[in-house]
Amino acid sequence: MKILHFNSISFILEDKRLKYTGRELEPLWAFERYNIQRDSIVAFRGEIEVPLENMKDLKDVKEEGFRGNVLITSSDAINFIVEHFDNPDLKMTYLRQRLLVVIAKDILEEISGRRIVRRGDDLYYRGNKLSVSIASRGVSSGKIHLGINLSREGTPPYVKTSSLEDLGIDMGEENVIHIMESIGRRYCEEIDKIEEDIRKTRCL
Repeated sequence: MKILHFNSISFILEDKRLKYTGRELEPLWAFERYNIQRDSIVAFRGEIEVPLENMKDLKDVKEEGFRGNVLITSSDAINFIVEHFDNPDLKMTYLRQRLLVVIAKDILEEISGRRIVRRGDDLYYRGNKLSVSIASRGVSSGKIHLGINLSREGTPPYVKTSSLEDLGIDMGEENVIHIMESIGRRYCEEIDKIEEDIRKTRCL
């Protein structure tokens, strides 16, 4: 495991495989698991399996709930959990989510040389869904999850999905870790730069 402390946020790169279930969006998850008591982004590799009771997207629950008790699945994905404590409203949390998704898109295009399309908080390759994401907030913090399929195995059969394998990206462990670290680092650098810009700007 690697922990990097930036000026305004910490990055935790987990070397163990974890399953994302939606419970990781609970407030203070990074503090409870890693003793990180500040804004953070955690990256890990593992399955995605989110039961209905842990889903935060009510539209998906209403439209797809008839399909079963577990709607969001993937056998192998890279996952990012972000938490900010500066009392962000839901709009700010969604804007930060979009920033993370754009960063992931840029890095994956740089690595693969392939064109990826972003629609809102989703990434697509050749019209097929590459990622899942949600933003929400609690009493004390805003939370974000971004999951990107490494393979199509285990994804919902009723959703046309794509993966990093389809992009022709090397799925070796070292390269996957490099991708996770690149996305996490760049998000932290952007957050730091925003904080620096706030502190240099004269108000009108």
